[in-house]
Amino acid sequence: MSSTESLLEVVGLTIHYPGQETNAVDDVSFGIGEGEIVALVGESGSGKSTLARGVAGLLTDPAIDVTATALRFDGAPIKRNVGAVLPSRVPGVTMMFQDASTSLDVVWTVEEQLLAILRNTERISKKAARDRARTWLDRVGLADTDRVMGSRPYELSGGMRQRVMLALALAGSPRLLIADEPTSALDASLSRLSMQLLTSLSSELNTALLIVSHDIAMCTEFSDRTLVMYHGAIVDRGASATLAETVVHPYAQGLLACVPSFEHLDDDELPTLDSFMNGPKAQEAIS
Repeated sequence: MSSTESLLEVVGLTIHYPGQETNAVDDVSFGIGEGEIVALVGESGSGKSTLARGVAGLLTDPAIDVTATALRFDGAPIKRNVGAVLPSRVPGVTMMFQDASTSLDVVWTVEEQLLAILRNTERISKKAARDRARTWLDRVGLADTDRVMGSRPYELSGGMRQRVMLALALAGSPRLLIADEPTSALDASLSRLSMQLLTSLSSELNTALLIVSHDIAMCTEFSDRTLVMYHGAIVDRGASATLAETVVHPYAQGLLACVPSFEHLDDDELPTLDSFMNGPKAQEAIS
């Protein structure tokens, strides 16, 4: 479900790290509508995670230069709490980080972490929060909720930790969830199940979703729109369902061509990004 009105508005966002010759994010503009699912794809180092952190207001280091013509959530400017040890949360925006094993608190139990969010967000009793916590764990597909509630993250499998992360992210009732490489630590079968769960719950709750990923095949299947990022810039974009027919930038074409396929089983050479990026048309497009 998408909206023509932008819940998130990004215009001319540029982010530069000290000591670097080029911008990590270079004059990027896009929007996300209420309840819309948008994928941001590209290789490692393309600037995806930096862009996501900038949108979430998490770049507090004063040495990082962040400029934008407009950077708004629900009409209000997204502000940086420059120099803060702990960044201020943008109200209504939650970011789910890549590695659940390092993002979850290793000392607190799952119950304690869920209750902290629920009681802060909804101002409810401990008993009511505990009941809601069980409901969230059930909604993300975790059986034996009492055992999970009493466990610390390191006592759970990688797939279970990922589901706990999703429960924690959604328990705060965000209007926009930013998921940074939500399936990178999972195998292929679990990745697909995790993406199905993430997108179905987001749609059910009408929560806008920005999926940050290197997996263009997975993203185009589960999102409304896809943005392709290369060297800090968004070089191509379009409706996910028809992206393969509409992309024009050689990098975007190369990413799609390199998706594993049975069509390539008998090929002497598999397609590579280099073959798309080194031709004369590619150099003309890049320049």
